[in-house]
Amino acid sequence: TSAGVEQEIWKQTWLSLEYSFLRGVHLFRLRDANAPLPSGSGLRPDPNFSNIAEVQSTAFLRGHALTLTFRGGWGKHFKGYGQYVFSKYTNDTSGIFSFPADNYNLRPEIGPADFDRRHRLNFAGTVQLPFGFRMGSILSVASGAPFNITTGSDPSGDTMTRPPGVTRNTGRGPATVQLDIRLSKAFSLQRASAAEHRRSRRNMEFSVDAFNAINHTNVTGIIGVVSSPLFGQADAAGPGRTIQLSAKYSF
Repeated sequence: TSAGVEQEIWKQTWLSLEYSFLRGVHLFRLRDANAPLPSGSGLRPDPNFSNIAEVQSTAFLRGHALTLTFRGGWGKHFKGYGQYVFSKYTNDTSGIFSFPADNYNLRPEIGPADFDRRHRLNFAGTVQLPFGFRMGSILSVASGAPFNITTGSDPSGDTMTRPPGVTRNTGRGPATVQLDIRLSKAFSLQRASAAEHRRSRRNMEFSVDAFNAINHTNVTGIIGVVSSPLFGQADAAGPGRTIQLSAKYSF
C-alpha cells in the first residue's frame, strides 16, 4: 500500500513524496522439529534423530518507507534524478536456510530484516560538457546492514546460538558508498547527407568508466562471534576501484 504527492516545481522538474507500507504473512521459515528440550538436559523429543528441518509458513514481514524523489534538470546540459528513502523493515526469520536460536521461543527472532537499511540516498545524472564530451554518474549511499551476534558455540547443533537477551540482527555494519562515473565522447564516421538533411548513422564512441571511483571500502560481512578477538570487524568487502576503457561502433 502506498500514497504520495507530486509537484512540478519548475519547468520539467518534479518533486514527489511517497509513503509505502508493506505487510507479509504466512511466509516460509525453517524450524527444528526435534530441537533439544528447553530444560537444558540436551534431550530431544525423538532421541533417535538429531535435527529435523521443518519448513513452516508462520513468518511475517512488516515495512514502512518514506521516499522523497527529485527528477528533472537544468536546460539541455544537465539531467538528474535523486532519491532519499527512510525505511524500517522488520521480520522474524532470515529465510529457510537458517534455524532460529530458540526453536521453542520465536519472539527473540523479531528484528530488522537482513535487507533493512534505514537511510538510502541515490543520485544519477548526466552532464553535457564542452567539445562533445558527456559525463554521467551514479551515487548510492546506504546506512549499515544488520548482522547477528552469536556466542560461537553450538550446543543444540542448529548453528545459531546468541547470548542471553540478544535478539536477531542486533548488530549494525558501517555505511556503504558507491560512486560510479563515466566520461564518453562520440565521433561521427560519416558526413551528413545534404540531400536528406540527417545525421550520420555511423559513429564511434570512446568511454572511460570508474566503478567505486572513490575506492571506498564497502563492508559486506561482519564477524559477529562475541568470543572472537575480531568481533565487530569486517571479514568481507565489495570490490575496490575499477577502471574500464571501452569503445563502441554504431552503424
